[in-house]
Amino acid sequence: MEIYKYIIIDDEHQSHQNLRRHIMPYSKYQCVATFKNPQKALLYLQTNEVDLIFLDIRMPEMNGFQFLESLSKNIFVVILTAYVEQYSIEAHQYYDKDLVFFSNKSQFSYYFPKIMTRFENMFKEKAVLNRIKQLSKNEIRIFPKKYKNKTISLEDIVYLEVVGHNMVLKIRNGEEIIFRMTIGELLSFLPTNFFFQIKRNMIINIIYITALTGTTISIENQHLTIPISKRKKIIPQLITLREKLLENYCS
Repeated sequence: MEIYKYIIIDDEHQSHQNLRRHIMPYSKYQCVATFKNPQKALLYLQTNEVDLIFLDIRMPEMNGFQFLESLSKNIFVVILTAYVEQYSIEAHQYYDKDLVFFSNKSQFSYYFPKIMTRFENMFKEKAVLNRIKQLSKNEIRIFPKKYKNKTISLEDIVYLEVVGHNMVLKIRNGEEIIFRMTIGELLSFLPTNFFFQIKRNMIINIIYITALTGTTISIENQHLTIPISKRKKIIPQLITLREKLLENYCS
């Protein structure tokens, strides 16, 4: 049985007790630590691995959003607050940073089965995507041009964008590499199960998509706007491609 390790970050001790009481019947969820101070939680996470964080927003020394900005690891987060209306807009800005759920503390017992289902689905999808990234190193070809006499694996390319007369490659280490090449030349060798043209001057690597909405794609914490004329066509295509990719590597 898969065991999911979680921590609680909330300045109220009663909230710790309430959460643990609600989660206790689900044996595959294991509480490994609780914190009243988010900064101490950040120190703990530097040397410990967890799968899920239950996070309060309103805390005296560091609020929940400041904690998320300081969190360097990709860990799934459930935000629980007594002030849902006050923080809902700001909370939704973090859905591309592994935010599983945003809920009222008083309704946690009602929503927890939904939270659990959503988290476990996201956890499995993320595990498959990580596996794809590893296996794709053997499947994706090398970029046809070298950079500083080094080969570039297509698996390392987050997206490609035409800027002026140049092609800019955004690499996952943050580096940008510039070549003289057209979109047509790129499309002739890029594997279509990994790369997709979202607009006239841009191709993305769908492995790195972190969130999809009706208007934007979040990829490696960057929000790329889809042209209005292509939204109805592109979003369903991306969802289908992503599902096929997951299906192929799950089997």
